Amino acid sequence: MIRRIIFIIFSILFFTFAFIKAKPVEVDLMGAFVNPNSQTEKHLVKLANISSKTVNVIFEGETPEEAEELKSDFPQMKTDFQEAADVYRNYPANFLTERKRNLLKEKKYQQLQEEALEELYNPLGIYIAPPLKDPYLFATDFVLSNAGLYDDSIREFEGKYYAVSHFKIQNNDELKTLIKEAEGKRIYLTGTPVHSYFASTKSNNEINFICIISTLALILLAKFYFRSIKILIPIGLSILFGFLLGYSVSSLIFHKLHVLTFVFSTSLIGISLDYSLHYFLKKDENVFKNSLTSSMLTTVIAFLFLYFSNIEVLREVGIFTAFGLIGVYLFVLIVLPMFGGFSNFNTFKRIKLPKKLILTVVLAVIVLGSFNIKFNDNIKSFYTPPENLLKAETLYKNVFNSGNSEFLIIQGKNTDEILEKEEDLNIQDSIGLKNFVSSTKRQEENLKLASGLYQADLKNYESKTGIKFEPSEGKIYDVEKFPLKSQFSLDDNASFVIVKNPVNGSLNPADEISKMMKIRRIDCLMLLPCTLAVLFILLSFMYGIKNAFRISISPVLGILFTVGILSLFGESLNLFHILGLFLIAGFSLDYSIFRLNCGGESKDAVFMSAASTAFSFLLLSFTGFKLVSSIGLTLFTGITISYILSLFLVKEG
Repeated sequence: MIRRIIFIIFSILFFTFAFIKAKPVEVDLMGAFVNPNSQTEKHLVKLANISSKTVNVIFEGETPEEAEELKSDFPQMKTDFQEAADVYRNYPANFLTERKRNLLKEKKYQQLQEEALEELYNPLGIYIAPPLKDPYLFATDFVLSNAGLYDDSIREFEGKYYAVSHFKIQNNDELKTLIKEAEGKRIYLTGTPVHSYFASTKSNNEINFICIISTLALILLAKFYFRSIKILIPIGLSILFGFLLGYSVSSLIFHKLHVLTFVFSTSLIGISLDYSLHYFLKKDENVFKNSLTSSMLTTVIAFLFLYFSNIEVLREVGIFTAFGLIGVYLFVLIVLPMFGGFSNFNTFKRIKLPKKLILTVVLAVIVLGSFNIKFNDNIKSFYTPPENLLKAETLYKNVFNSGNSEFLIIQGKNTDEILEKEEDLNIQDSIGLKNFVSSTKRQEENLKLASGLYQADLKNYESKTGIKFEPSEGKIYDVEKFPLKSQFSLDDNASFVIVKNPVNGSLNPADEISKMMKIRRIDCLMLLPCTLAVLFILLSFMYGIKNAFRISISPVLGILFTVGILSLFGESLNLFHILGLFLIAGFSLDYSIFRLNCGGESKDAVFMSAASTAFSFLLLSFTGFKLVSSIGLTLFTGITISYILSLFLVKEG
């Protein structure tokens, strides 16, 4: 009793400490699967995140005026361009468009004056800097030229008219505002944030539904077998304790866990159920403890191997689940005895299986499937958009000729050097920091050109307007302080330029991330046989080579059968299928070890654990999110066939 009290007090203190130290959950998808190994990979991940924050809002009207009215009535979100406007206002001659520079170089002062007069007396004109300080409206020209980087003019398509706005989304609240404002109107939203929002909402609803169905199934199972649902109390507490220990240890190691770690670590429920059921159905205390210890060690090692992968979420899942299992193991041995026994239970009828037929089918599937194995590492394949969003994306592409922009990474010692390199590129249809601020060298050139204009033409200009101009003093602006710098910055020594037409050295983040995913998938495939080999060696020390082979054969055949059957049905394997193979090994070893050591008394516990776990993953395989359905289908197939094979490949002890 004293040992139990100390254990509970220590656990509470440890959990409290971990929760205090824990940071908010990470939700960035790229950060879950790509743990950058180089500076280039870090840049790619950041580019992928930057390019996934834009929402395009399309307004449809029967007339141009109707489309424009919808756009003007739509709420405009706050931007950070106000500070940039202050820079242009205070340094009007520092930033010149290429066209104005050329006119100044050619000393076409008369043309510059005429253009300035036209804008000065335009009743609809705007002034970024006061004309008194910026007589030739250089700042206004520079800003308006940047506005043209996005062609947002009214477009006609198939008899209707369309306008568009672009928003940078910073959080879910901003996105929800846009979605709510577009409801019931001829307004269409496109962009990665929109797809992510609806995909995550749908997945959350599906997973919540699955959790409810799984819980009800578990209650019915407990009611049928134990004739009481009271057993769910100690089982639930053991699962909860395992989750708390897994979370506490992994949050202290990684500081910030990804939300998908919690999704994948639900596999802990199945094994926790297995341990608890075996405890209540045990007959020999010593045999049970030995089997539980062996099962825990092998499964923990299987999950700990994930820590050595290059995928962040797999490393987190490995630690979370491994220590979660240790927590369940300790809870079952130390705390569960205080709940007493549940001796009143039914038994399941045994079905005689056609062993030779099953084994023949399994081997045939493995052999035939091996000739049809295909892989798909394209990150876009993990998600299929719903019909309404797909139509919106197609509309945006057709109406506004939106292509797949690529990115050019520019590196330099500082922002000034990066700007000089961007200015030297002279790429058409590109958007970079140079479009909003000029390098120190370019500013010096601009001020010199403007000074020549003022000296040669300003008095003539003043006599025509009757205005006494006082141009701003020529001071160099510190580009390191430019407020929009962070929007293009990858780190202190790198920035990016968006190019609408691919050029030498430009990158497509989705393609590059897919290449990285392929490397990670290959790493995991190489790690899997190493994991199985280490587990076989460990089992050989515990039970001898012959029994180690008998324990391992069901999980190995289950893994190979899963790959074979998926391949035969034309399913291209991805990273998440491979992750599922690791989990199959962890689950299936449990079933084989208990059958070998505990004999007949383990049959019902193993069956209930396998059935409930397989059922939960079967439901997951029907979700609309490819990422979740891949792992659900893989685990359902592997766990089911591994359990069936263990019934006649593992002789009861």
